[in-house]
Parts: sequence; C-alpha cells; structure tokens
Amino acid sequence: MTKPALLVHPPLGLFEMRLAEYDIVRWPTDRTDVRAAVTIGHVGLTNEMIDALPELKCIVCFGVGVDGLDLAYCAKRGVAVTHGRHINHEDVADVAIGLMIARLRFFTEGERVLRGGTWTPPLAVPPQKRLRGRKLGIVGMGAIGEAIAARAEAFGLEIKWYGPRAKPAIKHAYEPDLPKLADWAEVLIVAARGDKTTEGLINADVIKALGSDGVLINISRGNVIDEDALIAALKSGALGGAGLDVFVEEPTPVSRWADVPNTTLTPHLGGGTREALWEGSQNVLENLRRFYAGEELLSLVEH
Repeated sequence: MTKPALLVHPPLGLFEMRLAEYDIVRWPTDRTDVRAAVTIGHVGLTNEMIDALPELKCIVCFGVGVDGLDLAYCAKRGVAVTHGRHINHEDVADVAIGLMIARLRFFTEGERVLRGGTWTPPLAVPPQKRLRGRKLGIVGMGAIGEAIAARAEAFGLEIKWYGPRAKPAIKHAYEPDLPKLADWAEVLIVAARGDKTTEGLINADVIKALGSDGVLINISRGNVIDEDALIAALKSGALGGAGLDVFVEEPTPVSRWADVPNTTLTPHLGGGTREALWEGSQNVLENLRRFYAGEELLSLVEH
C-alpha cells in the first residue's frame, strides 16, 4: 500500500523516525497529493505554500504555538489546524520563574565573577533583590500565565495582570491599562500569545514605564517586544534588567547582545523538557492517525 504523503516543514530531526508510515515530503515540492502537514507553530506554512497544496486538509503543529499560520486563511481553505495545547505550559512557566530569580538574584553576574576569578568577599556581586513582597505584572493570563502566577504566589509576590479582557475566574487583580501595569510592577513577565495581535505589544512606552529598577522577562515570542527599544533601554539604564528566552530572530546574533548589560539570555528553552517533547510527539502522531482514519481530531485550534 502506498504511504500517504506528509509535508514536514521545517525538518524535525530524530522525531521523523517515528513517521515511518508516511512518505515525508520537503518544501519546496511539486507534489499535489499532500493532504496533511506537520510544522512548528512559529514557523508554520505561508498562504502561498497552502495554495500550492490543493489537497491539504490538516496542519498539525508540534507545540502550542500557531503564530506561523494565517488561521483565517486556513479556515477559508477548509484546512483544520491542531496543536499541543496544555502540554508544555508548566515547563515554560518554570523558565519564566527561573529567569526572574536569575535577574533578581544576579545568577548570571555571580557565575561570571566565579568563573572569571574575580570573586572578592564579602559580596561577590552587588546586593540583590528579595523576591517576597515584590510586585509582579503578568502580561497574558492563559495557561502559561496562570502557571506563572501559581508559582509566583508561592514566592510571596504581589500579582496583577493584563490581557485583552478580564477573566472573572482569575483571583488576581486585572489591570486593563498595560503602561499602568508596567508602572506599578517591579517585574513584568510577558506570557502573551505570540501572533499579529500582540506584535510590538511591549513597546518603548511600556519599557519606560517599567523603569530603571524594573525587570522584564519574556517567554512568549520575540516579536511581542520591540527588541531595539529594549536593547536601547538596557544600554542607557532606562530599564533595570531583562531575562529573555525568545528573540525576534532565532538563533539571535551573538553580536547583538555582546555589550547589553543586566541580562540573562537562554536559547528558547521554553517547553523543551523530555516530558513535554514526548507528550507533544504523541499528540502529533495521534492527530495524524485520527486524520487519516477520518476520526475527530485532538486539540483543534479555533479559527
């Protein structure tokens, strides 16, 4: 029996060994029999790619993000989109809290001093900031935002949050004005959905409001923040510090951050735990099986 053609874009490394029952197709292709595709949400497929695949009916995203897809266009074309909802949100929240601790307690600077042989007692680095009692603003209160809030509450932080609409089920105070939240907060964690509606959400005004003693953490998507404005504020001292796991360009150029102070940078670790990757791969495989079997798909994205 002929294997069904499956577009895999971008290449997914060792995971592709688990796709042995499919005929893997790479982009660009002139094949017209591709009915399903597997992608990473922030890469996705362009509308032009979708147009070039007349039989395409299903796109399976590895992970929760779908920002590389034009969902309205997918709906117009009758293409179902699935993703890995509620698989890695706890892991991403762990990274957010880790970056916050690293910036408030100067982990990055401390390691640099130790490895550089410049550790001078009694204090290797300047006095750090206690977490308990600090004001935390969370931008975006979806699954990741809620997981961050639960962890931050255990550390004794005061929490307020911003999003497009209030959620009565969330016990923490809702702030509908983002600059006002930034002005109140000592730490601002960005956990907003990364798509066209949030591009540039954290702009120069928000960064200015957070201020010279404020810390900005981003585990959302790089383009949610005006990265040029962020770098300028860090260099001038207008922003106190930043912990970033995501960047506008990935991999981000090393030279871009060479002389940017008060930062802890990680290479999009996010949801990359063994457990989340396994669960995500199982979700992809099950969605593919269901699609070709004509069964109801898991975790459909609402267009």
